[in-house]
Amino acid sequence: MGEEIAGHVIKGAHGPRDRMTDRLDWIDEGELRGVLQPGFPWCDIVILAVTDSTNRVAMEMAENGARHGTVVVADAQTAGRGRMGRRWVSPAGKNLYVSLLLRPSVSTVDAPPLALVAGVALADAVEAMGVPASLKWPNDLFCGGRKAAGILAEMASDPDGVRHVVIGVGLNVNMEEADFPPDLRGTGTSLRILAGKAFRRVDVLARLLDAFGTRYAEFIGGGFASLRDGWDRRDFLRGRRVFLRRQCGEGWGTADGLDTAGALRFLPDGGLAIESVHSGEILDFRR
Repeated sequence: MGEEIAGHVIKGAHGPRDRMTDRLDWIDEGELRGVLQPGFPWCDIVILAVTDSTNRVAMEMAENGARHGTVVVADAQTAGRGRMGRRWVSPAGKNLYVSLLLRPSVSTVDAPPLALVAGVALADAVEAMGVPASLKWPNDLFCGGRKAAGILAEMASDPDGVRHVVIGVGLNVNMEEADFPPDLRGTGTSLRILAGKAFRRVDVLARLLDAFGTRYAEFIGGGFASLRDGWDRRDFLRGRRVFLRRQCGEGWGTADGLDTAGALRFLPDGGLAIESVHSGEILDFRR
């Protein structure tokens, strides 16, 4: 058996495989390291056969002292999570489920846009695989007008600042239409559906880690403003009427892009001025 974290077997470059994970598309640590670009912070790569949630594992590891740049990947999740506690469908061997542990030298106020940084990096990676991508504030990747990925960022802080941030990405890579639950058919999609071919998940993960390394360095150097162009040209909501839920209530209005801090510029119906919304949820939008 391999090392265990939270009761789940870890398989790295030298660990054994089991029945469930002995598949052609298993993500191998040695192969992944061999194709990653040098100079990025990915220090420890933990590959799980199955876990409840890669974010939960990464948060637990962070509290136990895991280093900045730790990567947690799972072949399958039994309790994958999206924002607002929503379930993320996570079948084995099909998709990418990965969480990145960061210890950024930024204030608690400046850390939340890291979820947007991950979105831009994810779009970079998907487009490098030949699939056009759009970004829906605050945490979704759309391809072909349907949702292909979600991002969940979780932060731990204390009075001295940010202790760590964990960014989880669930990307539909090789799911086919029949793999989606009935309630998601027609709204969800995958790289395979759009491109008409299967992708090796190790290649997709390498693209994502390389892209995130680049975008993270830009963010640390110049904040979200330094990569806002990467969001703007893919903005799925800009100019659309959206139904927004935020702390002060909910209602329809028009999305007008993001400001330099990553807040949604929102003009409420009947409003006289554009509001900057730093935290909220788009419940509906008009195509």
